[in-house]
Amino acid sequence: MNKPIRITLATITGVVLWGVVWNVFTFAGMALFPDQVAPNEAITSVGILIAYLVISVPVSVLAGFAGAKVGADHAMTVNKVLPVVLFAIGAFVEFSYWDLMPVWYHIIFLLMIIPAAMKGGQMAGGE
Repeated sequence: MNKPIRITLATITGVVLWGVVWNVFTFAGMALFPDQVAPNEAITSVGILIAYLVISVPVSVLAGFAGAKVGADHAMTVNKVLPVVLFAIGAFVEFSYWDLMPVWYHIIFLLMIIPAAMKGGQMAGGE
């Protein structure tokens, strides 16, 4: 498979995996804490917000790892592209929900995506 296709598939894999796993945790939060986590409602519980931040790190690491593995011989390139794509998508989503969570949450969430995804890619050989 040629390089651009492999990098594209690897990036898509990382993004889709990140989205699926993140949504599983989001829906779990809604099921476990329906009074504090509801669709399109503000989340004011600091504990829930911190839990989401903590969960976002291994989810980003996993996405970076999977992307680099799918990228195989192009893992280093994937490890540069995927974190930026995840950040761009994350920024779009965070700005869409800007009024529902405190600013500190959005900033920390976004600041952690790139290094966590890059760490996952490094763990998979995409140095």
